Amino acid sequence: MKRLTTAVLITVLLAAHVALAAEQGDIVQRTGDYWYAYASKLPIGATVQVRTSDGKRETGVLTLVDQESVTIETRTRVPEPPRRIRFAQLDQLQLKTKGSSVAKAVAVGAAVGAGTFFGILLLIAASFD
Repeated sequence: MKRLTTAVLITVLLAAHVALAAEQGDIVQRTGDYWYAYASKLPIGATVQVRTSDGKRETGVLTLVDQESVTIETRTRVPEPPRRIRFAQLDQLQLKTKGSSVAKAVAVGAAVGAGTFFGILLLIAASFD
């Protein structure tokens, strides 16, 4: 019985692995054309996060997109000139969102609800004295 259970378990796990591998699709090389197609669709003035091939990370405002590079302006206390980053140097370019998440909203809502509940309980307890 143990051998049958083990064989069924191994078969199910292998089938799940093969199904997941089949869903992943083709790997796309991130060439200059890839980055240009993505960056040209981003709105000028949007805040973007950039990671270069040498590992440096920057966050700045997208100011210019041309065939070979993107130009971003970093917001720092001491003004810096805009930085031009060639597509060949890019590892990652993404639009930065405003930092609000569903989990954060749920946590705030739960805290407010719990605080209200316990506040009402304290008022009721105080009124019976």
